[in-house]
Parts: sequence; structure tokens; C-alpha cells
Amino acid sequence: MSRLIIPALVLRRADYSDYDRMVTLFSPDMGRVDAIARGCRRPKSPLVNAVEPFTSGEFQLYQRRDRFTLEQCQISESYYALRTDYDRLVHGTYWLKLLDAAILPDTPARDLFLTTLRALAHLNWGELPPAMVTMAFEMHFMALNGLAPRMDACVRCGRRIDGDCRFDPLLGGAVCLDCPSRAPFIKNGARRILMKLPRTAFDKFVLLDGHPDWPEAARHFRSYVNLKMHMEKFAPPLEETR
Repeated sequence: MSRLIIPALVLRRADYSDYDRMVTLFSPDMGRVDAIARGCRRPKSPLVNAVEPFTSGEFQLYQRRDRFTLEQCQISESYYALRTDYDRLVHGTYWLKLLDAAILPDTPARDLFLTTLRALAHLNWGELPPAMVTMAFEMHFMALNGLAPRMDACVRCGRRIDGDCRFDPLLGGAVCLDCPSRAPFIKNGARRILMKLPRTAFDKFVLLDGHPDWPEAARHFRSYVNLKMHMEKFAPPLEETR
């Protein structure tokens, strides 16, 4: 039996008995942590806000064997603005589904945790289109899970690609125009976004504001995420966000 304090982000919650809830936390050092928050559904409970999705802060847990109970929380941020904007909320909820499907217990993911907090800050306070922020989050999420597509060379023949091509989600990257393929065509500008953005600092995505090819890149990458997440058995294909 022990107590521990961890930084974490609430991914989801579910009602449990009359007044309790089960909460899934994403910890940078512990990965996925499932804990019970006893009495949090009572109106005057100090945990009533701590178990809401998107809440980040310092969580005090009581551990007995392999079970955790949430005792206290010092909330750092609740990302209230995105909760009150339907479009931003849809995008943010999609991110939490990605994380909930991929994060494993006892598996540190510090880089992904920090990237998620940066992305939520942009979604909550930024003025860029939520779809652009989601594209950037998806690309870094996949790269940090070792699933970035190959966009610098043809996945069939290995020839270097410096222009327009096709993008084959099943093969995991670009296919040159000389190789037979029924994969959808992708412009060079969109290809370069798929190649560079997952490998640069997350906040650099703001430089794409006004870039004519980012919507095409976002559309192609969404199909790639849905396919790969299904193939990796993280989760079923994910719903489209606007």
C-alpha cells in the first residue's frame, strides 16, 4: 500500500456505482492509469471537476496492489474554452480517443504527454483552424508511436521522390508515378507537409497558416491514421472530425 502524486491528463471517465466514477489518466511516467474516484458524483465532492476529460494537474493516488484510488487533485488546467466550442470539443475528444486507444499501463510516454499539452493549449487558446491543429497532433502522435509514413522515397521501388506522387496508406507512404498504383494522387506540397511536420517541433505547425496544401495533407493523413490504428489493433477506425 502506498500513496503517490503524479502529473496526468484525464482521458475519459465512466460512472461506477451510485456516487463513484472510474477515471482513465495519462501519466508521462506511468502511461495509462485507471483509478476509482469515490464519491466524486456528489455535488459537493472536491473531485467533481478533477475527473472531467481534458483536466490536467497533479493527482494524488492511493495504491493497493494493482488498484488505484484517486484521493486529491491540484488542477493545473481544465481547457474550459474548448469545452464551450462545439467544433473544438469534437476535435479534442478525437485526440483523447487516440490516446486512450494507444497508451499502455506502465509505459512511459513523456514526449507524447508534453506534445498533447502543447496541442491542447493551441486548441483551447489559439486562433488557427481546429482541423489544422488536429493534423499536427495526428502527425506527431503517429511519429512518436513509430508509425510515421515514408514520404521521401517510393515505398515500392525506393526511388527518391521530389514532386507529385501517390499516397498509399496501406503500404505506409508515397508511391512514385512510375510505379503501378491505384492509391490517390497527392500534390508535392501536401507530400512535403507529411514528410516534414512529424519530424519538426510541434509548434512549427503554425507556419502552415495560409499554406494552400495543408487541407489536402490533413485529408490524406486522416485516412492513414484510421487504417494504421485499425491494423495495429489500437482501436477501430475513428470517426471523422470536421
